[in-house]
Amino acid sequence: MTSLGFQLGSDDFSATVENAARELVSAEFHNGSAFIRTPILYPSGSTVVVRVDDNGKSYFVSDFGMGYQEADFMGASLIYGRHARTIAEMAGIRFDSEAFFVIEVSREQLAGAIATIANCSQEAVALAAYKLADRRSADLAELLYDRLVRIFTPKNVLKNAPVFGASQTEYNVTALVTSDKKPAVFEAVSNHPSSIVFANSKFHDLALLETPPVSIAMVQEKGIGHLSQLVGSGCSCCRNRRFGRPNP
Repeated sequence: MTSLGFQLGSDDFSATVENAARELVSAEFHNGSAFIRTPILYPSGSTVVVRVDDNGKSYFVSDFGMGYQEADFMGASLIYGRHARTIAEMAGIRFDSEAFFVIEVSREQLAGAIATIANCSQEAVALAAYKLADRRSADLAELLYDRLVRIFTPKNVLKNAPVFGASQTEYNVTALVTSDKKPAVFEAVSNHPSSIVFANSKFHDLALLETPPVSIAMVQEKGIGHLSQLVGSGCSCCRNRRFGRPNP
């Protein structure tokens, strides 16, 4: 039997794929509740788990606050709460102070409810992580600018300065320091992967200029780990050992 000109796979292949598909989702039962482990991942790498309770004629489905706990571990529980309510409203489900849930779900609606709860929980955590990283990046940028002004004086430090790379792409850097010597580009880099990758591509583009500026990245002491090598491959790299404003 063929479909669209392709021959169906062998029984062994079909069985292998079916087993792989079953491994993507698993169910465990504890104290009358079912816990569905989905293939969806939180930013931390842990899987999204959805809880299902039998109400007799319908089912109660929730993430039982797991998304909130993930955000709380990052220190982003308040950010999570603000965005989770909006996400729940858009998806047509409910959110209390901690959990996404649907109170009455029929058997026919159960699969869709589980998928919706899992996706909303993951989306809210991912958004909270992004917003937290963005806030920390802004704080780090402000700290870097304050330190540069003290060293080079305000007239020699341009905040959020536009610069062009060899590709003619315009970038905004945290600060551009100009003096009698070669201009220097300073960039505050948070521990969020997108911040690290963007800083790396920016520095490499600037390095390809005929007369490239001195490029210096300020990274957080904690959380960036081995990824600082990726940033440092295109610039000089210094660490902010004390996250906070320096003493006057």
